[in-house]
Amino acid sequence: SSRALVGVCAAFAALSVGVGLLAGVRAGRRARRLPAPRSMISQAPPGVNVGGWLVLEDWFFSGPTGRHVMSTDPAGQGYCLPPLLQGSERPWPSEGILTKTLETTRGENETVEIFEAHRHSFVGDVDLQRMSDMGVSKLRVPIPWATFADTLADIDPVYTLGAKIVPDLYYSTSASFVPVDRTWLRGLVGRAGGYGLKVLIDIHMMPGGSSDGTYNGVWPMSPVFWLQNASLGNGTVPLSRAGMLVAKACVDWLSSFTDAELDLIEGVSLMNEPAHMAAIDAKAGKGFVRSEQQILDWLAEAADFFRGSRLPRKGVKLYVSLIETAFADAQQTLPKWVSNTFSAQERRDWAVIDLHWYTAWSGDTCSGRVVSGGGYFCDEPIEHIRERLRGCVDYFGRAFSTYTNGLKACSEFSLGTFEDAVLACNDEELLRMFLDEQVRAFRIHDITAFFWTWRMPYGPTFQRGWSLKHIAGFEQLPPSFSCSKLGPGSAMEM
Repeated sequence: SSRALVGVCAAFAALSVGVGLLAGVRAGRRARRLPAPRSMISQAPPGVNVGGWLVLEDWFFSGPTGRHVMSTDPAGQGYCLPPLLQGSERPWPSEGILTKTLETTRGENETVEIFEAHRHSFVGDVDLQRMSDMGVSKLRVPIPWATFADTLADIDPVYTLGAKIVPDLYYSTSASFVPVDRTWLRGLVGRAGGYGLKVLIDIHMMPGGSSDGTYNGVWPMSPVFWLQNASLGNGTVPLSRAGMLVAKACVDWLSSFTDAELDLIEGVSLMNEPAHMAAIDAKAGKGFVRSEQQILDWLAEAADFFRGSRLPRKGVKLYVSLIETAFADAQQTLPKWVSNTFSAQERRDWAVIDLHWYTAWSGDTCSGRVVSGGGYFCDEPIEHIRERLRGCVDYFGRAFSTYTNGLKACSEFSLGTFEDAVLACNDEELLRMFLDEQVRAFRIHDITAFFWTWRMPYGPTFQRGWSLKHIAGFEQLPPSFSCSKLGPGSAMEM
């Protein structure tokens, strides 16, 4: 029958994919290494992020005009997405807005081509080798929710498997996304493993925006993940429920890996920085969650689904991302939730509590600037600055220990000393000292740390504080392609 024929074809296709993926793992394991250049850092963190690759943030692509790590102008700072989009007349603020603008002005096929060209050029095997050569052993890969868009097909058929571009589930007329090919992503795990890198899969954003920041995919529009229902198809489905379907699809996808492939997986984070800025926004009358308990209940349900999968038994960890800006009194609320949600054995075996730490927003205690208002000036003697920063990072390490007596991670930290990169410290000797102090403290406090991020060639203002590849001396400058604001009527105008 036709159904039987379809079944045979599907089985053959699955076998072909499996063989291809296994070949990818094997190819990675026997990859020839290029001669390793000398790193300019004395010690590398155990992990690094590949931000700006599969999840876009405007400041990564701001060219020479970029300034703020967290954009202050709703218009955004992004002007490019090389190699095919090397400039634009108007800036873009977030990935969803960029994709929708390109889809409207360039059409579906060209938009997909722009994204695919970026994804196949921004990070390559040479990058994986350089990470490994400097001592990095873990790779955090942020991915968009649209990687699992097809799990929402029952809500609306627009999310069918194989769709080239999908709309946001709430801001359907304003934001779109190009799904990441899961077969390719699975192959990346094998290639990374070939260089001794274990992969941490991180769902970095959710439909409608689950946090308030440019990385949420829909900024500057309000994050509505916690409050609204889908605006497409079955409008009775809460966005938070759709997000749970995405998280569960990710767990199911990883559970389909062979044991050999799972050996290459460090872990999974099912939501990055849940409800970041919720408590702060609430004070300003712009709250975007129903309650703090709603956030914690969502995380507990996602953790329970992970708990029931084969992943914990196979050595895969659940990185539980928590962000203090989501809670009025995080230091009281979060440690209790952690101890009530995970057993002591789970906290030792697979439940990794993950807090991010940056000095860029630490005010007059730990930020460094060339103007007043910080904890130190950038031109002070480096040993004076070292003493200040050592106290800051040690304080973070001690405070973190109150959250859990088990596994701990800081899946994002950087060398950015102030969120306004123009006014931040940019002396590379100072920044390398700062890296040493953070790596030292994370090791002492048994915190698995991931630098944010690997590279940022199209955001030159930010490179020294935010690119491990640059501070290690591996980034080739200037970059191969330009990134700039273009004049009206330019051929590359959006």
